[in-house]
Amino acid sequence: MITLITMKTLEKVHVIPLGFERSVVVKPIRVLGCSRAHIITIGGEYAQKYELYEKQRYFEKTVRKDLEEMGIEVNVHYTDLFDFKMAVANLSRIIVEEKNRGSDVYVNISSHGRFLSVVSALVGWYHNARVYYVFPDRYAKDEEEEKLYGRSICENVRVFELPNVEFVKLSEEERFALSVVYSKIQKNGREFVWLKDIKDKFSEKFPHIYSFEKNEWKRKRERDQKLITKINRRVLDKLESKGYIKRDKIGRNTTLKLTESGEFLALLEANLPDFE
Repeated sequence: MITLITMKTLEKVHVIPLGFERSVVVKPIRVLGCSRAHIITIGGEYAQKYELYEKQRYFEKTVRKDLEEMGIEVNVHYTDLFDFKMAVANLSRIIVEEKNRGSDVYVNISSHGRFLSVVSALVGWYHNARVYYVFPDRYAKDEEEEKLYGRSICENVRVFELPNVEFVKLSEEERFALSVVYSKIQKNGREFVWLKDIKDKFSEKFPHIYSFEKNEWKRKRERDQKLITKINRRVLDKLESKGYIKRDKIGRNTTLKLTESGEFLALLEANLPDFE
């Protein structure tokens, strides 16, 4: 009897928030290896917000051409990289999609300015990606050098992979709750959601936890109250004690709001409407 073993090739994927850089993007990839790259940059509907868009467009086209000539598949995503929430959401979404494909994900935090370096590092650490910084040898002295190499000039490739920072993550139910509340708030255009409007999502997502005997389905009011009590006890009490949500009462109904920290974690989870 012959047993066939299927071998899966681990793809190396680079996530590149791109500013006015070139050599600190392209040269490290030659060393680290790459089969697919995601360039996240300002463009599309966000282009007109910034005076230097044409310059940004030049580096987008140039870096894309450099990578494609190396035989690398390149995907470009347009985002307002100076919008914190949008940057976190889109970086998270791309990393999560690649991790779900089984890719080995690298995040370059030296390909944009300081603000994006911090955002990219946080997102990369949260999703257990490989976060790296490329040391420049010097900086461009004039416009001609900047076009050839980018603002940071990498002659001798020196890559520092940052030690991974392990986040103590919330439970799956807690993370799901934040994502559902955030999505509902965005869809409805309000600052809060009704608890009663999200309760059935838990039955759909976690039927092994939030399920009922057949005869209980006939008593809808009792069933709903039992479901809400369980969600409060297992999930919402914990999220509120940690400062991620706020609950309030309007009549007999409970409202849910996200705090700033809760919104940030929801964006990191990437289970959200597409910002693009």
